[in-house]
Amino acid sequence: MTLQFCPDLILTNGRIVTVDAAFTIAEAVAVYDGKVVAVGSAAEVGSLAGARTRVIDLGGRCVVPGQYDNHVHMLLAGLDALGGKAKVNIATLPSIEDILKAIAERAAVTPKGQWIGTSCMYRGALKEGRFPNRHDLDKVAPDHPVYIFQSGKNVICNSHALRLAGIHSQTRQPEEPEGWIAKDESGEPTGHLIAGAGDMARMAWWRHEGLPAKKWDFLYFDRETQIEAIAAQQAIYHACGIVGVREMGASIDELDAFIEADRRGILKTRMDIVLGLPMRYMSQDEIRTAIDAYFGPKQHVGSPMLRIAGIKLVVVNDGWWAFSKDKLRFIITELNRRGWNMAIHVNTGGGEEPAEAVLSALEEADRELPVAGRRFSFEHGFGLIRPDHIARARRLGIIFGANPLLAWYASARSLRMNEIMEQVRIAKLSEHDPWKRTVRDWGMPLRDWIDAGLTVTGGSDNPAVVYDVEQPFLCQYSALTGRTLAGILMPGQNVTREEMLRMFTANNAYSRFQEGVLGSIEPGKMADFVVLDRDIMRCDAEEVRTLGVLQTWVGGELVHDKLGG
Repeated sequence: MTLQFCPDLILTNGRIVTVDAAFTIAEAVAVYDGKVVAVGSAAEVGSLAGARTRVIDLGGRCVVPGQYDNHVHMLLAGLDALGGKAKVNIATLPSIEDILKAIAERAAVTPKGQWIGTSCMYRGALKEGRFPNRHDLDKVAPDHPVYIFQSGKNVICNSHALRLAGIHSQTRQPEEPEGWIAKDESGEPTGHLIAGAGDMARMAWWRHEGLPAKKWDFLYFDRETQIEAIAAQQAIYHACGIVGVREMGASIDELDAFIEADRRGILKTRMDIVLGLPMRYMSQDEIRTAIDAYFGPKQHVGSPMLRIAGIKLVVVNDGWWAFSKDKLRFIITELNRRGWNMAIHVNTGGGEEPAEAVLSALEEADRELPVAGRRFSFEHGFGLIRPDHIARARRLGIIFGANPLLAWYASARSLRMNEIMEQVRIAKLSEHDPWKRTVRDWGMPLRDWIDAGLTVTGGSDNPAVVYDVEQPFLCQYSALTGRTLAGILMPGQNVTREEMLRMFTANNAYSRFQEGVLGSIEPGKMADFVVLDRDIMRCDAEEVRTLGVLQTWVGGELVHDKLGG
């Protein structure tokens, strides 16, 4: 083994899980100019060291490729991670009492009339067995418009925010996008605005504030706050061994924030930005005009840390349809006709019908411009169970973006709060048995998908659920064991350790058209890797959830360190 130059860095005397085609285990890896240049035995790689080479003795520790998350909203998560500077972070608060206390503390230091928004609510079951409502929020913040970003498009708001939205007892239920204004026995809104009803409120609030619509959250933040949020969430990802993500549904201002963070050298996470055009608010003519000119060329996009990677499309969320089937076919046809790649949130909580509608629309579009080879993705994968649907997706070359961490938490809420979820219609229910509904909504037949020849990737849907630095590999653990907080939803559908690692490394790289430069520890690929405190291939399966991330390297740069390296 010879090189014409001395490596910048050698990690040696370790157990290097390369995740190459043969799943080779090596002892050492050498890095030059941010890329892997040699992998092999300690003696072979060590012989390459020169006077300027930094040599780190791993002491037998395990190294795996940097982990990738297929589905995040990094900037939203980062706003939560700022410690309350931007939004009230309630993502890990498991009770209404805790939530109200946090909102009261913010109200005490916020000028009257100013908005108070929160992070996503804890995705598991709340201790009180119910959700907060406007009466709860009115008690702690009567003089501020307040909303809880419950998850996805659903919100819970107080009376002040309802007045600004123009929503009252006589307001008609939305039809497209579908949704529900939850009301009490007297017909008054409870503050729960589900799917299209949340959209209705956001549109009114944006008009009131003189702001443009965007795909997800209502509030806008200044550029420096956005960049601070990116840095804050990035630190959490690095502490959990995450070196790259797909950012889902980014708006124009969010894209510009990522570009500026990259320009300043702050961005050390490999980003695939999937853009978010708020199509559910738009007519077909508006959509056609928008996608003809949407965003336009962006400076700096195409760097090693930042690429534009298609458009996000949400079809059914918690059982509620974002558009009619005719509009869905129109959107898919128009996007495909223009060569856009698509990340499609087919379904959560909607049974089999959404998958049939999306597959039929894709097959129709495929006859005009082939879809196979374009690596479109089905986000989450929930509800994609029928063998014929899986086979049709395979023929179209669809990537399945599984989110085990979302299933881990959300299954517990579905199972343990089923009755209250029916009352507020936080999800449109066609199955009333709590266990059957939980399995239908959150079960992932990973084994069936993989055995059918699909490429399956791994990720979280952060911040719908949060990364826990004390359990950095909880997402991988759930895929490996099939376990969730509600139990094992689909026995026998868990994956092997090799499959688990490929889901979060090589498969994610493939889904991004970057299998030649990312996803494994091989010569010529980027030096992205994670040093663990135990051997992920040999430790007990129960230990995978608490594996410690000791170091994270991105392009040969140490971005997280608990070893003092």
